[in-house]
Amino acid sequence: MSKAEPLVKRINWRLVWRITWLLVIAGVVYTLLPTLTKMPEQARESLEKVHPYALLIGLGLELVAQLSGMLVLRRSLEALKQPAPPNWVLGQVWYAQMAVAVLLPAGSVTATVMVADALRKRNVAPAEAVTAATLTKALSIVTLIILFVIGFGLSSGQPDSSSSYVNAVAIGMPILIVAIAALAAAIVWPKVAGSIAGRAAQLVKRVVKKVDPRQISSRAEAIALQSQQMLRGRQAWPTLAFSFGYWILDTAVLYAMLWGLNQTPHIGAVLLASTVGRLLATIPITPGGIGIVEVAETAILSALGINATIAALAVIAYRVISFWIVNLVGLVAMYLLHRSGVAIKQQPKGAKAEAAVGGSSGD
Repeated sequence: MSKAEPLVKRINWRLVWRITWLLVIAGVVYTLLPTLTKMPEQARESLEKVHPYALLIGLGLELVAQLSGMLVLRRSLEALKQPAPPNWVLGQVWYAQMAVAVLLPAGSVTATVMVADALRKRNVAPAEAVTAATLTKALSIVTLIILFVIGFGLSSGQPDSSSSYVNAVAIGMPILIVAIAALAAAIVWPKVAGSIAGRAAQLVKRVVKKVDPRQISSRAEAIALQSQQMLRGRQAWPTLAFSFGYWILDTAVLYAMLWGLNQTPHIGAVLLASTVGRLLATIPITPGGIGIVEVAETAILSALGINATIAALAVIAYRVISFWIVNLVGLVAMYLLHRSGVAIKQQPKGAKAEAAVGGSSGD
């Protein structure tokens, strides 16, 4: 029998612990971050003139951003010639997978398995569902890195930038451009993707003995081939537009929060802070990068000329919308999917999504 257990039986306590841990970290960070920054007269004046509709604008922007992300997943399924489910089902799957990834240990694999099971019930082949979810995530990360490079370049011309920041841009920009070029080459020539992934896996194998470089190399090559299929011909531009739209709209939420506090910063600074925060959130140090994202984004904004207190408050408001509200909706979506018979199972650490899907494909 699989070591995975149904969500409602044996991992309730883990879910409760995870949510409690999130709330504790958030409480500490959200209390200390504004108070540890100085509150000069400029910040007080900004807080006294808050635009009351900024939160509503931010909520609207985040909703459209999530719709863009859902459309990338839909187009990934269509590119793989799979039947896309109705929009309300796709919406539940989209929000639930984000909440699962944050709230459950081994959340990324668990979320992928859940997506595959939910789509299987809508006549999507489990392996293709996993591929579509993987391609959507991969395209999202590539788009995020590209926007990070753009934000990095735009913000380097800021008059308020410190000399150390300018030096970091000068050193980091060529590295990032090379990374983007390598990603592009991996998609154009799938064997390059397999080679890069295989060599990286060999390095990881020195620490994690269970890693199989050959399997990872083969999988990376297959994903690169499928990426070509998804981005071929008429499919390419709308899919890329939706992926870029997701992150641009997400950045616009942070800009709206700063505008609500009477700040109109350079778009490069906001784009850099937003993308750095989202990239840090992919590293599983804390669930959803809670605490780390807030500190990093506040530090970047304040380094680029925004009052530290205002930056902290704007970032907290941004995270309430883009993280807390989104994952609250995700919890509701998890419940609805579970009631409809979708298996939301805790996957053992190191489990592979493909194997788990194969084990859960039956009723």
